[in-house]
Amino acid sequence: MDAATPFRRLRAAGLLVAAAAGCAQPDPFREGADRTRAAQEANRSAMARPQMPADPPAVQGQPVVPAAAIVPSGPPRIKVVAVVGKDHVVTDEEVWEAVRQRMPDYCTFGQGPGGQRQVIRDPAKEKQVYAEELRHVVERELILDEMTARLKKAGKPGLMDEIKEFAGKAADRELRRRKKLFGAASDDELQEIFASQGLTVPVVRRQLERHMMATEYVRSVLKEKGKAPGLAEVRAYYDAHPDEFRTTDRVKWLDIFVSPNKFPSREAAAAHAAAVQRQAAAGADFVALSKEHDHGISGQQGGEGIGQKRGEVRPAELEDAVWALLPGQVGGVIETPAGYHVVKVAEREFAGVRPFDVKTQAEVRDKLAEKLQEREYKRLVEELWRRGVVKVME
Repeated sequence: MDAATPFRRLRAAGLLVAAAAGCAQPDPFREGADRTRAAQEANRSAMARPQMPADPPAVQGQPVVPAAAIVPSGPPRIKVVAVVGKDHVVTDEEVWEAVRQRMPDYCTFGQGPGGQRQVIRDPAKEKQVYAEELRHVVERELILDEMTARLKKAGKPGLMDEIKEFAGKAADRELRRRKKLFGAASDDELQEIFASQGLTVPVVRRQLERHMMATEYVRSVLKEKGKAPGLAEVRAYYDAHPDEFRTTDRVKWLDIFVSPNKFPSREAAAAHAAAVQRQAAAGADFVALSKEHDHGISGQQGGEGIGQKRGEVRPAELEDAVWALLPGQVGGVIETPAGYHVVKVAEREFAGVRPFDVKTQAEVRDKLAEKLQEREYKRLVEELWRRGVVKVME
């Protein structure tokens, strides 16, 4: 099924036109540093294996507990902490799993007697993080409740199943990506990695799935209303933020190393390098030549040479020759104590300010659209809160 199909059908059915003040939220899988609501949830989703920072000094007056105590054992307790609309519930376990992904916000790590790893918790901050994450989950469910109500009113409840299927597949892809990222050999090993952080695969999958559903719904609303930054806005942002578009000298280059040790004499190696250089200069596939003739490591990594910035090119004897070439150019044979090199520059960026070209415009437009989506998302959530469809349990 086409990933966008359920949401195109939403628009085609006219369900989005009447939506309150169109809105959208950023991609749930992107990483951001602005710590907006969307970025916070994205960062929570982009988990990695836990890394222990350097041992801090003990903090007087705060409880010190073994790190393992942060992660509960046994089956999760099912406790409803909020009800959104008639059918959407928020569980204590889901909120706590979101909280545990923010442990650095309320915990510091150190070593206790005997070298045992310990965690120093700040109960007040932990309580604050719990309240923040509870609100984030409730906001997501507010969006989903709005979508569900509109589908029912339009007589299209079956479309909800298609949307859920689409989001479920996206969540499964993300879990597979994390499995590969963590180097987990099996689903059980992935669960063990999650468990070490106080997380479970089913709850993480639900978070990803439901956030994707809410995100795609509000993004579709915004698209339906035709809201998008214009060229004048894009140009104004580019002119006002030149530092964001400054570039440094960078080069991507290809290399073929010919070792004299592979030939009867150094002269024979030089002659072979010259023959390879002539083929490359005549337009032969440089990557294929590198794979066939390189006696170093470049041939094993797509022909790519070592170093992209000034002072990083290795071996150093190639530095001047590499930086003297333009994209697509092949240099002459370069002799070094170890042997002979044939190099080609594949890509080249020059220090300065990036031009206002199509690529730059697209990046700026995406950034401005993201800010617009965040504003509209916040406005819609505030409107839904005012309707009084949320009941938070004591």
